[in-house]
Amino acid sequence: MIETSHLFLRPWEEADREELERLFGDPAVRGGRSLTPDRIARFADSSLRQWRMNGFGPWAATDKATGSWIGRIGLDELEDWPDTPRVEVGFELHKAWWGRGLATEGALAALRFGFEQHSLDRIISVTAAAHAAARRVMEKAGLTYQGTRYWLSPEVPVVWYAIDRDAWKALRL
Repeated sequence: MIETSHLFLRPWEEADREELERLFGDPAVRGGRSLTPDRIARFADSSLRQWRMNGFGPWAATDKATGSWIGRIGLDELEDWPDTPRVEVGFELHKAWWGRGLATEGALAALRFGFEQHSLDRIISVTAAAHAAARRVMEKAGLTYQGTRYWLSPEVPVVWYAIDRDAWKALRL
């Protein structure tokens, strides 16, 4: 488990599936995109598999003060991303928790975990091009814009950001 100023971040568990269904049931959380129950189940299964295979994956994020399950934050290997690296720092929080800096706080913890504990060379982040709030989180966490492309859904452009280990170290000084 990782502890930040306001969050407890723990490895994904099977019991988190119901919370993920509630979280991803809100299209605003996914940048305006709706997800089918089957797709949400695949996200949950992938989260468990990544922890078993990689020793990292998305964390279940809980609020330290209340113990409330507030979202999914952490490293996520995007199996169908068309480039390398494929490890993304992701963050999805229930809307009630937006605007408090928690996504940035969790993203920074995930970057540190990826670079220090798993010696990753580069970490990316991807969002719908129109999802301005997610883009701000990426920038606050030190990632820089790499480009726009169509991915998974041809009619929805996504933007992707990245940071490498050396740039991350320089930001920490």
